[in-house]
Amino acid sequence: TIVRLVEELSDDSVCSILLFDEASRTLRHGSALNLPEEYMRAIDGTVIGPSVGSCGTAAYIEQMVIVTDIARDPLWADYRDLALKFGLSACWSVPIFSTTRQVLGTFASYYRTNAAPTQAEINLVGTMAHLVSIAIERFRSEEKLRKSEEHYRLLFEHSFAGITQMNSKGVM
Repeated sequence: TIVRLVEELSDDSVCSILLFDEASRTLRHGSALNLPEEYMRAIDGTVIGPSVGSCGTAAYIEQMVIVTDIARDPLWADYRDLALKFGLSACWSVPIFSTTRQVLGTFASYYRTNAAPTQAEINLVGTMAHLVSIAIERFRSEEKLRKSEEHYRLLFEHSFAGITQMNSKGVM
């Protein structure tokens, strides 16, 4: 929904959300409604670093990265041909942070022409990245709770010990 909204509000943008896998230090596909599937497959699992396109660099340096000309920007040296193959000329990426300022992923806007963002577009992408962070943290919290409930349910179902429940007066 957030990707769709930004694409509607920002002329000619095509957006993506990549999720950070802390264990492997990679970015994984989260959402991209209008980027080519082949492109998304090719960048899925990209290790973050100081010169890894807009998203890999933004996650690494923990700052917004604005690339107005993919064909000439050194950050895109390893991904330039892939991006240009699909007509992608500019890409702005902002890291998505947790409430404890851990990188959760990136939110990116791609353009088919060389373009620099306006202040309004920078504000829009920043706001949307914050909304995505809320959704990611909520999902992870619910997943953690579900796993905990499953763990204790299995312990209870397979326990040989008796369990007694009493009220505050000691009556069963």
